[in-house]
Amino acid sequence: MTADAPDQASLDARRRTTSRTAALDGAGQRALDALAAARVLVVGAGGLGAPVLTYLAGAGLGRVTIVDHDVVDTSNLARQTLFSAADVGRQKAVCAAERVRGVDPVVEVVALAERFRPEHVAGHDVVVDAADSVEVTRAVSDACAAAGVPFVWGTALGYDGQVSVFHDAAAEPVDFHDLHPEALPDEGSCAADGVLPALCGAVGSVMAAQVTALVAGLGEPLLGRVLTVDARRWRWTESPLRRGPGSVRPALPTLAEPPRIAPAELARRMREDGDRVVLVDVRTDEERATGVVPGSRTPDALDAGDGSAELVVVCASGVRATAWARTAAAARPSGAAPVVVLDGGISAWRREGLPTEQ
Repeated sequence: MTADAPDQASLDARRRTTSRTAALDGAGQRALDALAAARVLVVGAGGLGAPVLTYLAGAGLGRVTIVDHDVVDTSNLARQTLFSAADVGRQKAVCAAERVRGVDPVVEVVALAERFRPEHVAGHDVVVDAADSVEVTRAVSDACAAAGVPFVWGTALGYDGQVSVFHDAAAEPVDFHDLHPEALPDEGSCAADGVLPALCGAVGSVMAAQVTALVAGLGEPLLGRVLTVDARRWRWTESPLRRGPGSVRPALPTLAEPPRIAPAELARRMREDGDRVVLVDVRTDEERATGVVPGSRTPDALDAGDGSAELVVVCASGVRATAWARTAAAARPSGAAPVVVLDGGISAWRREGLPTEQ
C-alpha cells in the first residue's frame, strides 16, 4: 500500500512537533531526516510500550509498527498511560496506533493485534522489545541477530528495572544471550508481584531515548552497557556487558531464499491452474481493506489441506512476504509444495493493471 502524500498542514504540524528535537546541539535537519527515514518496530504496547510509544509518537519517525495481542484491562490504566477507561476491552495495538497518529499525522503506523513472530522484524531499522517477557525477548534477540538489526530491551517488575541495547552485528557484538545465557522461563509478573507505575515510565522513557540515539545519534546508546534502576532509592547503576570467548548461543537457522513469481505469471497460473495455487496476504487488515489479489486468504485462514498447494505470499512490496515465506517453508513437511513470493508485492500487481477485490 502506498500512503497518500501528507498535506501541507500535516507537514507544518510535524515541523512544530519536532522543533525542540531539531534545536538540540548537534541535531538540526540531519537528525530530523534520519528520524523521518527510520522504521521502528515496537513489540508490546503495555507498561513499557506505552511510554516508549508516547515519546516516539512525536519523534518524527517514518514508520512505527506496533505488535501486541492483548486487550486493555482496567488494571492497566495506572501505568499504561496511552489508554483510558473508554479503551477497556479494545486491542492495545489498535488503541496505541490511534494515539501515535493523533500526535503525528505524517508518520505511517501499522497495528498488528497478534503475538510477536520473527518475520515481523523484516523491513525495520530498530526493534524495541517492550514485551517484558524472557520468552519473547529470546525470540526477538534471535530474529534481530538473523536480520542484523539492533534492538532496545527493557524490563520493570516491583521496584526494579533494567535497560540495554543489543546488536549482534555490531563491531563488538552483544545480544540478550550474553546477559542471560541460561534459557530460564519467565519469573514473576506484575499481577503477582506488583510494579511501581512510575518505574514503567522511567524505564520506557530511557528505552525511547535509545531509539533516537541509534537512529539519529542523539546521545550514546546503551550498547554493551546495562542500566539498572532501584526505584526504592531511585539509584541508577551501570554495568558493562561483553561477549566472552566461551559464550554459547543457539545456532541461527539458515533459511533459503524463497522463489519469486512475476505478477503476469501469477495471473496466468490463476487462470489456468487456480486450484493448485493458494494466495496468502500477510499485510495488515487495514492494508487489505484497500484491495487484495482475488482469492487471497489471511494467514489465519490457512488449513492443513493447503500443504499440497503452492503458496504464493503477498505483501505491499515483497519484504514482509519474503520473511513470512522463509519461516513457512521451513515449517512445511518434506515434499510439500513450494512457498513462493509475489515479486514486488501488490504494488507491482497494481502497476501491471491486474485486478484487485475488496
